[in-house]
Amino acid sequence: EYMGALVSVPTSMAEEHTIVLVQLTAKATSRTYSDFESVAAAMDGICKLYEQRLQQLNPGIRQITYDIRDLYNFVDNLGDISCLTLNGRAGMYVPRDRAWVKEALLERLRAIAH
Repeated sequence: EYMGALVSVPTSMAEEHTIVLVQLTAKATSRTYSDFESVAAAMDGICKLYEQRLQQLNPGIRQITYDIRDLYNFVDNLGDISCLTLNGRAGMYVPRDRAWVKEALLERLRAIAH
């Protein structure tokens, strides 16, 4: 069981199909999902969602920068966020919680930086 555990993203999971479930606000009607071919692409999608939000809040600014604390704050303030990652060997999706998403975001940003 991975729910509630802070788990790093092993390389073997990097190419696993991932579904991101997001509730943007406290309202259930703000729920949406996106699917991605890999954990890395899913984390890029979450970053893009945050960047779109920053652009909405700062329409006059051409280049917006942020750090991991800002991204974590965004994730923490979502109504809800979780992922389902495909375990190909078991043929089933594994639920991943908010803490896992934050760790996966950190691992993704580290990979991009190197």
